[in-house]
Amino acid sequence: MGKSLSTALLGCLQAVCPQVHSAFRQSGEADLSADQVRTTEKALRMLDAPLQERPVWGAGASRGLFLVFEGLDRSGKSTQSRKIASHLEKAGPVKWMCFPNRKTPIGNAIDLYLRRQLELPDEAVHRLFSANRWEMAQGIVEDLRAGTTIVCDRYAFSGVAYSAAKGLDFAWCQAPDRGLPCPDGIFFLHIDEKVGAARSNFGDERYENAAMQASVRAQFKDQRLRGSVNWRDVDGARDAEVIHAEIRDAVDGMLEERRLHAVEQLWM
Repeated sequence: MGKSLSTALLGCLQAVCPQVHSAFRQSGEADLSADQVRTTEKALRMLDAPLQERPVWGAGASRGLFLVFEGLDRSGKSTQSRKIASHLEKAGPVKWMCFPNRKTPIGNAIDLYLRRQLELPDEAVHRLFSANRWEMAQGIVEDLRAGTTIVCDRYAFSGVAYSAAKGLDFAWCQAPDRGLPCPDGIFFLHIDEKVGAARSNFGDERYENAAMQASVRAQFKDQRLRGSVNWRDVDGARDAEVIHAEIRDAVDGMLEERRLHAVEQLWM
């Protein structure tokens, strides 16, 4: 049975942006289950939580891998992430996911924005994307603890790169995502923005234009984004099977080493 937006949740939404409450109504999320309300409230609170209060994730050596695929729009991320997920199913349970997760309450509001059905300030949009990741964080860690490998199309790295490309302060963009579960490996598929623009369906969503993609590409090179994580650059302009073989070999190496420690906190 649904539960109307709680006073606490309304307060969290107001803190993000006054228009976000309207976004929830437009997205049909004004009536949420009790669990959805709790999860959404917690995700929104984490955006401004002191670093010392952000979760310590734990999880031991028997856990699954957490792999993230990043890149410009139409760079081949979805294709390659699904290919490696299919390959890894031979070794054990695998879950493929992507961000934004448009099926969550916050994700529904993001979907309206990306499809140009809702206008929001850049700062509010950035915080919604981060909150969407916090909505899923606990579930990601629980799956990893259960031995499931997570393959993810986009994560916090895209969130920072796209918002910084719009002119927002880089450090400010990183702040809400600090403490999220840190991936074991990030595969960045780099292509010229003109290559992505020539691929099918380019231009369907808000950020799919050449100028924006060029700016995002520059942000992805910032060492503050990639310096403290296991980042691998992959030439995304080659044949899909050649790219897959390179990624598969790298992931197989991770499986062989199996030196997985506790899930770390991102950028901490």
